[in-house]
Amino acid sequence: MSASILDGAPRPSPCRSPFSAQAASAQDAGDFRRWAVSLNATRVAVSADAPDITLAGGPVPGSNVKIGDATSATIDVGYFFTPNVVADLFLGIPATAEIAGAGSLEPLGMLAEVNYGPVILSVQYHFNDLGPVHPYLGLGVGRIVFLNERDRALTNFSIDDSWAPAAQVGVRYQLDAAWMLNADVRYVPFSTHATGSLGGAPVRTSLDIDPILANVGVTYRF
Repeated sequence: MSASILDGAPRPSPCRSPFSAQAASAQDAGDFRRWAVSLNATRVAVSADAPDITLAGGPVPGSNVKIGDATSATIDVGYFFTPNVVADLFLGIPATAEIAGAGSLEPLGMLAEVNYGPVILSVQYHFNDLGPVHPYLGLGVGRIVFLNERDRALTNFSIDDSWAPAAQVGVRYQLDAAWMLNADVRYVPFSTHATGSLGGAPVRTSLDIDPILANVGVTYRF
């Protein structure tokens, strides 16, 4: 009788038990690569405006400046909280900004040179449902640090560090479980102040600078 009862008892479902599902989830979590490091070649395209240059306290009509583009090497270090949400730190080798006179200041030529580098902390969202292609968006804040100011037409040149918002759009192409190709563009607009002297007279101005950073590189996940 007991055999017939057993024969008529419901058969176990072929689905995995909660315990096996938890084990699979734990295995997936163990395989999840949370860190990503990218090495990039970076081209910095700069648009600049100096709307209020003064010399000895008075405005200089028709004056402006222009800042040359630059190339540098940069690094991203990212931490994946989830497969989609990432905290990213971006920094690099300081590039050189050549600041030249424009408008009525153009005859002065090169006004000053300075090294600079952004340090940017962003939160990124990665889209992972397109096969090996992983687009992503990022928003954050950056600190623009200026180093090693060098006089040219201006003497005693100085420029202030500045905070900046940072927006990013990028894409990674997955080569295998660890390696990816990376390309992204960052927009990091900021304002700052610069001072110097021309012929012994003080020069002051605010600067509105709109750099676009275009990066191409390789990413390693671990």
